[in-house]
This record gives sequence, structure tokens and C-alpha cells, in this order.
Amino acid sequence: MKHKYDREKNDTAGATYITHINHAQGIAIGDGAQVVRPESRAPEAAAPPGVSVSLLTEIVPTAFCHQLDAEAFPLVTVALDNTGQGCANVALRVSASIEDYSDTAVASPRVPQGEQARVSLLPVLKPAAVAALNEIQPVTLRVTVEQTAPTTRTLYDQTRRIKLHARDTALLAVKAPDGSIVDLTDYLTAWVTPRHAEIEKLLRRAAEHHPDRQFIGYQGASTLAQGAGVVRAQARAIFTALKQDADLTYINSPLNLGKQQGQITQRVRLPSESLAAGGSANCIDGTVLFASLLELASIHPLIVVVPGHAFLGWRIWSGVDQYEFLETTMIGSDDFVVAQQAAQTRYDDVLMRGYFSRGLFDPGGFARLVDVAACRTKAIYSLE
Repeated sequence: MKHKYDREKNDTAGATYITHINHAQGIAIGDGAQVVRPESRAPEAAAPPGVSVSLLTEIVPTAFCHQLDAEAFPLVTVALDNTGQGCANVALRVSASIEDYSDTAVASPRVPQGEQARVSLLPVLKPAAVAALNEIQPVTLRVTVEQTAPTTRTLYDQTRRIKLHARDTALLAVKAPDGSIVDLTDYLTAWVTPRHAEIEKLLRRAAEHHPDRQFIGYQGASTLAQGAGVVRAQARAIFTALKQDADLTYINSPLNLGKQQGQITQRVRLPSESLAAGGSANCIDGTVLFASLLELASIHPLIVVVPGHAFLGWRIWSGVDQYEFLETTMIGSDDFVVAQQAAQTRYDDVLMRGYFSRGLFDPGGFARLVDVAACRTKAIYSLE
């Protein structure tokens, strides 16, 4: 059954999302939710609404959490039940914060007598506070529910220990307490950083390896076949620059998707970090590095995630759903054509075996194609 959703402005920084629920619909509460129904301070006061608090996950992403909102990633869900005997129309202030690491997310719902509501909150992390996190960090989450009318009283005020991921950890999926899946694979796009100074410098070097000494993106062709060749020549120039100028070296470190506490994670280096490390990169590091250069060249890159591996792709022409692929792990050891053939073979194999239609928590693995250009339209931006 569909619910009516009403957004309300925050009176403090943080993301909020409010769902009003008709009494007949009831409330779905996550596992381990705590229910509090405090008594009135005065005998004549109306009965307070019931409060139930649940969490989407106990380990929070730090790298791109500021790009999420409470609708897409409801870290804290507060269920409010104003259907009890003796209840009245109430105004509430619901807040959540991660001590020392976030601003306070606030919502101010009004819940009529006889109705229920859900409030979703996602505190906005402070960039300076999380920038130094190189490993999982235990922190304290505080959730408060205060009634502001018709009487003033605190209905809920409790803390809970949660954890923050290291800043280089990409959270790809979360399994919610109700069994639903939050798919975050598109946020790998955040590690594609075309405007970083080192990427701009490297693309200028790559232009020297192009026959025309320039990058023109999706221009200069009258047929699709010509267009594919125009784009391929630009990708080849970038390949050569990474081989000869950046001396890109593959680190034999397979994609190791961690699966713990209902999450799928992967550690990813920023392109600037891979270049600063002398050009060393594993499959996902090399893919986001190459994708950064393609995006700066106005070519639409793809990140292809398959079981135990990741490789690069690109749209052969703007608006055309046809792709070519490249194995970035072969930049240091093979030529461009061989690297393309290897990636195409792998893509065809996982496509034939149905990996792209599998669920993220499928024990046999999954595959996803992340379209960077499409993700930019969803307001998924570069981390630097």
C-alpha cells in the first residue's frame, strides 16, 4: 500500500524524511527497535505518542554520505504512534546526531490524534572530522524525540554505539532490517574525479599521443562506425599516456567485496592517490583512474563490476546504448587491442551467465554496469 510522503524543512543541518500513516495502515518496525511510551508529567495531560527507533545499518559510509539524503538512506527511522487512548494532536521535534562527527538532523512533524507517522533522519557528516578516518571508527549516535505541543516533554533520548567506515571504503549495498536492499553501486562514480589537477595534467600529456594532438569527445564523425573509431582513438591515447607517462602498474589485488553485518564494501583509491603512489593500482583503482580521464575528455565512461573484478567501459557514441570495454590491469603489460579483447570476453561471459540480473547479495556473485554520466544526473559528484 502506498503512503503519502511529506517533506519538511530542517531547522538544523541534516537530512530528514517524514511519512504520515493512516491509523489503519499500521507501522512496520525494523528488528531490534526500542519502543518507549512515557507517562504524562501531569495527570490531566493527554497521553503521549509511542516512539520506536530503528537503524538501517550500524556501519555508516563516510566518503559519500554527504551526497545521500534521508529518503535514499534512512539511517535513523523514528516511528510515532498517536493512536492510543487519551492521545491528542501533538507537535514534535525529532533529532539525530553522531557525536563529534556530524551536524544535527532535525524534523518537526505534527501527528494528529489517531494517526501514526515515520520520520527518517540522516545526520550530515563534517568533512574535516571524517577526512582522517583510515579505518572503521566506533562513534556515538544520539536520537531525541521531544513533544513541543500541546505540552512540552521529552519522549525519547538515548545513545547507541555505531561505526563509521574508513574514508576509502565504498559501501555498495546495505541489507535493511526488513530484508530490503539499498543499492549504492552507483556511488562508485564518486571516485571518478575528472577535475583534479593531476588528471588534467595527465590528459594534456595524453593528447600528445593522439594523431590530432587533441580530444574532441563525441565529435568529428558522420556514421556510428566512424564515431566508435573516433572515441576509440582517444581512449588509446589515454591508454598510452597511462603506460608511458604515468607508468601505471597493476597490483595483483582482486576485487574483494567484504560482506559483513548486512553490507557489501570495497576499498577504493582516489585517482590522485594511485598516481601519487607511482602509478600502482588494482583493478578498481585503475578503472576509476581511466574513467576520470575519459570523463574529462567528454567521453561517457562505465565502471563494470563483476565477481572478483572490475574493468572499464565507455559509450561508443553519445546517446547510443553500445559499449566498448578495456582491461585496465593490462595497461602495463599488453597493448590496447589485447586489453580491449580481454575485457570484451569477460563482459560477454558474465552477461551470458546472467550475473547482471542477480541480486547484490547473491552468494554466487553479481555484476553491475555503472554509467558515470547517468550518475552525474543523479547528483553523484566527485570526491575531489
